[in-house]
Amino acid sequence: MDEKKEYILKNVGKLYLRYGIKSVTMDDVARELGISKKTLYDFFKDKEELVDQSINYYMKNPVIDFDCCDDMNAIDKFFLYREHGLKMLRLYNNNIDFDLKRMYPRINKKLQEFKKKRIYGQNYKMLEQGINEGLFRSDLNIDIVARLQVGRILLTMNVNNAIFKEEEIRSESFFDAVMDYHLHAICTEKGLAYYKQKLNNA
Repeated sequence: MDEKKEYILKNVGKLYLRYGIKSVTMDDVARELGISKKTLYDFFKDKEELVDQSINYYMKNPVIDFDCCDDMNAIDKFFLYREHGLKMLRLYNNNIDFDLKRMYPRINKKLQEFKKKRIYGQNYKMLEQGINEGLFRSDLNIDIVARLQVGRILLTMNVNNAIFKEEEIRSESFFDAVMDYHLHAICTEKGLAYYKQKLNNA
């Protein structure tokens, strides 16, 4: 991929996260990224193509990849997920979901399917790992628990869900309460002891 095009795709997503998609024009992108509009249109014929390719770039280059954390046990990975989730929510403008659904339904459908598969896959692997490490209960139905995690995460990431307030969802105490509830449900005694040790050292 051309370095300049990669630079655009890598950084335009940050603008969408912060301000939403509708409010960020092609003029805004060119100005904020320090490039000319001509350069921008050399790579992308219109805004829809830019949005589509930026989503594709995100899907192929995730901000956090649990496959690269082989030295961590399953509970350590939950703490890493917590840290990453808090950072993302502090940058996240919920209008991005609304804008995608209303303006680019095809792109939105693709992104939602990707989120479901990725969240499911990550949690399935972590559950398998935790069971093998003796940290999670061996009698868990991994498929059901992983799918429950998909529903919970997608619901709570939507600050318009009318169940939790936006300030709750963006708070550390909310993340900690959800993680505490989940780990108490799936951990063995060994896992709970390690989890509490992590909390004490945090």
